[in-house]
Amino acid sequence: MKLKDVIIVSLLGVVGFVISMISGVITQAFGTYGVFVHVSIGSLLCAPVYFVMCHKIPRRGTVFIYYLLAGIIYSIMGFIPMLPIMAAAGLFGELCIGSRNNYTSDGRISLSYVISQVIYALHGFFFILFLGVEGLAKTFPNLFTAEKAQMVKDTFFNAKNMAIILAVEIIAAVLGTLLGKYIYNKFFNRDIKKEGILS
Repeated sequence: MKLKDVIIVSLLGVVGFVISMISGVITQAFGTYGVFVHVSIGSLLCAPVYFVMCHKIPRRGTVFIYYLLAGIIYSIMGFIPMLPIMAAAGLFGELCIGSRNNYTSDGRISLSYVISQVIYALHGFFFILFLGVEGLAKTFPNLFTAEKAQMVKDTFFNAKNMAIILAVEIIAAVLGTLLGKYIYNKFFNRDIKKEGILS
């Protein structure tokens, strides 16, 4: 991967991160139900960025850098435990795409996006799993009291809640891939534009 490619992926990664952050703020309007859609709105809106990135930079490491950058930004903001989670999301995203030739395959891009976004959406679960209630409260004292940390555990360790969170996230991510494919083909796919001119 060339330096120019890294810069482009990084810029798109920042765009995706900003969209995710704005979407996360919007979910606060859902009140106590916000936990069920916390990442989902971002998953729907960030997919076009992801599709354009994979098609334009079809090289190994593209997906990993995209998510790693988000993890680094989270770390700078004080959410250091997000770094390994985002790195894992990027790694699994790369594995789902497979070979370099698959970076222009809409099916592989979609699979990669859905899986990586599901990992991202479960960050609260991973926090509790690895940090525990006390660890979560100590790691993020400005965000979680012991009571709030316990609420996070009760939410993510409840089978019904987890099923809802996963279902909402998967649906949002899949719809996002359809939106991503449409926007890429409509505004960025030069092959389709050429076919339209020649037909």
